[in-house]
Amino acid sequence: MQSGTYGLSYDISTPATEEDLPCGTVETYRQIALCLEHGHFIHLQKSDWIHENMDAITTYYTMLMLCTILPPGKLQSTVRGLKMHKIESHYYDISQDICLGGRYAIMLKGLTPSTLVPANVPGVEPPDNFLLPCYTRHSDAASNAANWKV
Repeated sequence: MQSGTYGLSYDISTPATEEDLPCGTVETYRQIALCLEHGHFIHLQKSDWIHENMDAITTYYTMLMLCTILPPGKLQSTVRGLKMHKIESHYYDISQDICLGGRYAIMLKGLTPSTLVPANVPGVEPPDNFLLPCYTRHSDAASNAANWKV
């Protein structure tokens, strides 16, 4: 099998098994992370992991090992997708370029929560009579202009 950089990504849906259970979703993701870390995978973001200098069969075996997370049957009953990817080049990863403060997002384009605005992006507090962005739940914190940058 060809060696190279392989990635694993997964999509799980755990609410049906955890709605009344403590530490449910967090524990499921922690169990998956421990298994992948044991296989020397590096966490990129959310459900994306990579391993450089790996062969396809070992990567595939690592995916199968995820079926051993606790409790037994957890992954099998919650998985929506589990994929292996051969990554030829990291050149196509534009994550940092499109993030606020990156090459393609050097300035704010609208009202943004101030905690999401990096120091290298200029922004000012909006006027007191500002309108909340679409899909923003009204609350005291959301209505406070000090919590926003524009």
